[in-house]
Amino acid sequence: MKTFRFLSGLAVALCAFAFGSASQAADFYKGKRITLYVAASPGGGDASYARAIARHWNRHLPGDPRFVVKHKQGAQGLVAASYLANKSRRDGTEILASYREAVTTSALTAKSGVRFDATKFGYIGSADQGYGVCVAAKRINVKSLEDAKKKPVRLGATHHRSLGYSSAYFLNNMFGTQFQVYHGYPAGSAIVLALERGEVDARCGWSVSSIKTMKPTWMEGKMVNILLQLSLTSHPQLKGVPLVKSFAKTDEQRQLLNFILTPQSVGRPYIAPPGLPKARLELLRTSFMGVLKDKEFLKDAKKQRIDINPVTGAELDVLIANLFKTDKKLIERALEVTTKSTKVKLVKVKIPWLTSKVKVSKVKRKGRRVSFKAGGHKVTVKVSKSKTKITIAGKKAKRSAVKAGMTCTITHKGSKSRAKSIKCD
Repeated sequence: MKTFRFLSGLAVALCAFAFGSASQAADFYKGKRITLYVAASPGGGDASYARAIARHWNRHLPGDPRFVVKHKQGAQGLVAASYLANKSRRDGTEILASYREAVTTSALTAKSGVRFDATKFGYIGSADQGYGVCVAAKRINVKSLEDAKKKPVRLGATHHRSLGYSSAYFLNNMFGTQFQVYHGYPAGSAIVLALERGEVDARCGWSVSSIKTMKPTWMEGKMVNILLQLSLTSHPQLKGVPLVKSFAKTDEQRQLLNFILTPQSVGRPYIAPPGLPKARLELLRTSFMGVLKDKEFLKDAKKQRIDINPVTGAELDVLIANLFKTDKKLIERALEVTTKSTKVKLVKVKIPWLTSKVKVSKVKRKGRRVSFKAGGHKVTVKVSKSKTKITIAGKKAKRSAVKAGMTCTITHKGSKSRAKSIKCD
C-alpha cells in the first residue's frame, strides 16, 4: 500500500513537473524579442526564407514575441555557428538560419574556424530540403553528363567550400567530366550574370528553389539544360533528370556521394544554441513546423517563389549524428575527390568594375547595404565606411546620408560585392 502511494505520488509529481516545464516554456516568450541571425548575405535565398518565416513565426509561438532578422556573415557560416555556440544567449532568444555546410561537411573537414560541436546544437527544423542541380547554357550544346565528358565546360563558382566548386572535382575524378572551375564570383547571382554574358558555361550546386526564385523560366529549359541532380533524392519537378548517384559504379563511390551530398538533405537548417532547455526547444520545433503549414505563410512563400519541403528537427538530429559517425578514412577520401585533382583547371576570375546610374530602392543598416535595379536585376552592394567613396552633390558624405529615392552613380562588381564609390545627385 505504501509502495502504491509512493508511485502514485511520484507520477503526479512528474506530470506536474512536465506540465510546469511546458507552461514555463510557453510563458517565457511573452514580451520577448527573438533575434534570427542569417549566416548568408542579404538578398539571397537563405535571406528570403528567413524573412518570410520571421514574418509569421510569432503567431505560432505562445507569448507573441517580436522577431528581428540580422545577418552574421563570414567563413561560409562558420562565424555565425561559432557565435551561436560560444557567445549567444542560451535561452532561445537567439537562433540561427545556418549554411548547411557549416554544421555538416565544413564542421568535419575545415582546418580552422570550427569552434563548436555541431552535434550539440538544438536543431529546430529546415524549411526546404536541398535539391542541387548542374545546369549548362544551351549555347554549348551540353545536355548530359556524357556530353560533359567530351569537351571542356567552364563552371562558375564562388569559393572552395561551395558545392559548385567541389562538384567539378568529384565529377571529374569519379566520372571523367571536363569541368573547369572559374572561381571568385562574389555570389551566386554573379554566376548567373556570367552565364548570361557567356563568361562561363555552367553552374553546379544551384538549388532548385533558388532557380525558381531568380530565373523561374530556366526550370522549363529556357537558357539552360539541367544535366543532373546533386542530391540524394529527386525533386518532384525533375523526374526525368538523373541523380548523380545513378552514375556510381562502386560501393566506395556511393558512400562518397552519400557523404558529400548529405548537406543537401539538411537543407536550410534553423538551429538553437547548445544547452537550450528541452521544453523550449520542443516549443521552437512545434511552432516552426506550424509556420510551414500555415496558409498565410504558404501564400507568402508562393508569391516569393520559394519552395517548402520541410525537414523536422528530429530528422536533422539523425542526419547530423549519422554524418559525424562517418569513418575517418572515408572523410579523408572525400576530401581527396573534392579538392585534389590534376584534371581540374582552376581560373581565378577578375570581376570587372561596373558603373550603374540608378535610383536607390532600399537602404539598410544605416547605409551599410544599398539596393537598386541594374540591367533588370536587383543588386545589393555593401558599403564600407573606409573603402567606399561617397559624395552627395559633389561633397564628401557619410554612408548614412545615402537614402532611398536618390539617383546615384554606383561603381561595384555585382550583387553582394563592396561598392567602390557612390556618387549621388
